[in-house]
Amino acid sequence: MSALFVLAMASSCAAMAPGGTPAADPTRTPGASIAPTPTPVPTATATPAPPPKPAPIPTPAVLIADSCVDRDVPAPFTSDPTLIVLDRTYALDQFYAPDLMPIGETGSDGQHLVATAVVPDLGALYRDAYAVGLSLLVDSAFRSYDQQQVTFDHWVAQQGFDAALLRTARPGHSEHQLGTAIDFSSPGWTGRFGDWASETAEGTWLFEHAWEYGFVLSYPWAAEAVTCFGYEPWHYRWIGRAAAAEQHASGELLRTFLERYVVAPS
Repeated sequence: MSALFVLAMASSCAAMAPGGTPAADPTRTPGASIAPTPTPVPTATATPAPPPKPAPIPTPAVLIADSCVDRDVPAPFTSDPTLIVLDRTYALDQFYAPDLMPIGETGSDGQHLVATAVVPDLGALYRDAYAVGLSLLVDSAFRSYDQQQVTFDHWVAQQGFDAALLRTARPGHSEHQLGTAIDFSSPGWTGRFGDWASETAEGTWLFEHAWEYGFVLSYPWAAEAVTCFGYEPWHYRWIGRAAAAEQHASGELLRTFLERYVVAPS
């Protein structure tokens, strides 16, 4: 046997452990196994949420410019029914009536009715006026379409048709039908055609503070060209505290201010 063959056999035997098994690899850690290479898992990508849709912007309606002309046009649609525009052109339906409540619910005397929404602020108004020594009375509040007809006919009989149109509204055109308009008075004052706002402490206080309770003077002095009616220092309309504060800050007449809330029907 050649020396080359013997050397090859010796090398082969050295690679075998006793008993014929392959010898252990000295470079491996005992007990360790070779893990397979993991397959990459794709990362899920979150689908972005769609942006919120913007609220639709109401389209302003175009009002009749000469609204002091006597017509019977249905009152324009408003974003808040409390803020309906009424004048000598725009009118309420004959059967319109709000939810009503006696003003006695406010702590005041009398059987007049007002819109239910008015009661909390009217009650606060009475209490605060009383706290400073004042007594507010209510001469008139809600009037139905038919009651307004009686009122208008009365002034026609007293002053004539043309003069009555400046003094009171034709049926359907009165803010009193909304249940949110109130004619205030005070004990001892009988000057129906006088200036209640300057002639009485109650009138002066209300003129300065009414807006704080949601009430606005509908027909101020020297504003007939816009309001369509003569000066009525006792006639206040409730439009809510937020709107009244906005109107007060704007300095606009109520009739002009209410145009902000008129929108075209969708």
